[in-house]
Amino acid sequence: MNDISPSSQPDLAITDLPATLTQIFEQAQRPLLPQAQGPLGLFVRYLRRKAERGLAIIYTVDAKHSSRKGRINTPDHMVSMTIDEQAMDGVHIRFSATQAERAPLTILPSGVLHLTDLGLAVQHFPADNGLPALPACCDTSPQSPLFAALQLAAAQQTGDTTSRLVKASAEPVRYKPGNRCVIRYHLQLEQPGDEAEGKQKLLTLFGKVYSNPEQAREIQSLQEQLYEEQKQADTAPFLPQPLGMMTTLGLTFNEAIQVSYAENRPGDRWNTLRTGTQALQPQVTSGRGGIITQIIPPDEELRLAARALARLHTSSVHPAAKGPRTGAKEARRAQERAQLLAEHNQAQAEQIRTCVLPLASRLERVQPDLYRPAHGGFKASQLLFHSHRVYVVDFDGFCLADPALDVGYFLAYLRPSALWYQRAGMRQWFEEAATIFRHSYQQEMVARGVAPEIVAGILERTPLYEAALIFKIATRRVNRLNSPRPQELSAMLNEIAQCLEEK
Repeated sequence: MNDISPSSQPDLAITDLPATLTQIFEQAQRPLLPQAQGPLGLFVRYLRRKAERGLAIIYTVDAKHSSRKGRINTPDHMVSMTIDEQAMDGVHIRFSATQAERAPLTILPSGVLHLTDLGLAVQHFPADNGLPALPACCDTSPQSPLFAALQLAAAQQTGDTTSRLVKASAEPVRYKPGNRCVIRYHLQLEQPGDEAEGKQKLLTLFGKVYSNPEQAREIQSLQEQLYEEQKQADTAPFLPQPLGMMTTLGLTFNEAIQVSYAENRPGDRWNTLRTGTQALQPQVTSGRGGIITQIIPPDEELRLAARALARLHTSSVHPAAKGPRTGAKEARRAQERAQLLAEHNQAQAEQIRTCVLPLASRLERVQPDLYRPAHGGFKASQLLFHSHRVYVVDFDGFCLADPALDVGYFLAYLRPSALWYQRAGMRQWFEEAATIFRHSYQQEMVARGVAPEIVAGILERTPLYEAALIFKIATRRVNRLNSPRPQELSAMLNEIAQCLEEK
C-alpha cells in the first residue's frame, strides 16, 4: 500500500463506512444485492480491530427499514470490508471520504473491489482477498473438487463406502475476513438401489479454511494424532473426529457432533447439543426481595471440562512447529493490551499501569517444571456438551505451554459478564464453579500420574494467567470500537489485582 497523503478533510468515521462501501460498488457498476427491490441498508454483523491485522467488518445487506429480527442472514447477503493496518491509527481511519472517492479502483478477478492506494477492500461473500480459496470451499456443485472431497470425508465419518453423495450445501457459521472461515456442510447421501424409493441419509460435517494452507495441514495433523491417541487409550476422544483435508485449499474437515435421542429422557439437558457458553451460564434462584436462595453451578459440565483438559496436558502429542508459549510471552501480551486500554481509557491509565507492571514482572519469572501440550485458548466457547460428554474444538493455538495457561484461560472466561456490574449471586456462583473445576483438574492430573506437588504448582501459577487473560477480555470493547465503560474496566482491574494477591 502506498503512503496515504495528509488530507484537509476529516478522517473517516466508522459510521461513514457504509456510504463509502456503497460508493465503491456504484463505481464498479456492481449491485450490492442483485435483483433487490427498494432501498438497501448495510447492517453491521461483525466488527473487529486487531493489531497488525487492521479492521474487518461484515455487513448484512437487506431492505433499509428491515427489523433486526426480520433481517435475512444468508451468505448471499454478506458483504465485508477490510482496511489494512497501515491505514489505521488506533481506532481511527487515516484517510477521508474524499480520498476514498478519488482513489483508483481495481477489480480483481476474484470479484474483490480494491482501493490499493488506501489499503481498503470490499467484497461479496465468498470473495475474499485474504482467503482466495474460500469460493472453491463453498462450491458444492457435483463437478467441483470439493464435492469429491466431501464424499470421502462422509465415508470416513460413517464408515460406509457404498453410499453416494447426491447433494451438498455450504453454510458459513464463523467467518473472519482475510483470516479463516468455519463452514457447515449439509450432505445428502443415498445407498445403491434406493434411488427409486428416494431414501436418503442426511449428514453434517464441518470444514475450516485457513489463509495459510501449511498452518491448516499442521493443525489437522496434530488433531489426528490426538484423536488416535485417545482411541488407543480406550477412552472416548475429547475432540471431534478429523476427516482429512484438501491441502490445495487449506480446507480441513471434522466431524459434526450428532445428537442421539435414543437413550435420553425428555427434559434432560443432555438431550440437546449445547455450546460451552450455553452450558456454563450462571444459574441462581431468588426469593422475596430478590434475595438469592440458591446457587447452581453446572457441576457435571465443569468436571468433564477439567478432565478433558487434564487428558490434553498429559498427552504425548507435542506440537513442534514453534517454541513454547512462555510466561515472558504472556507478559509482553499483557503489557501490549494494557497500553491499548490506557490509550482508550486515559482517565484510568494510571490504574492500568499499576496492575500490569507487577503482573508482567511475575509472569517473566515463571518457570514451570515442564512445558506440556496445551490448547492455548481453552474457554467455554471452545467446548461442546451432549450425552454426558464434552468435546474440545478449535486447536488453532495448540502449543507447548505452562499448563497453568489453559487453566487460567478457562477461569478468566468463566467469570460471568454480570460480575463486572456486581449482580447478586455472581461472585458466589463463580467461586463455587471455579472450585469445582480446579478440584476436578487436580484429581484427574494426579490420577494420570502427575505428582501432587507439580499439580499444586500449576494451580499456584494459575491466577497470574487469569489476570493476563482478564486484560484480554477488557480489550474486547476497544477491538469492537465501543465507547469506554469506566465502571466495567475498574471492576476488571480490581479482579486483576485480586488475582495478584492470590499469588
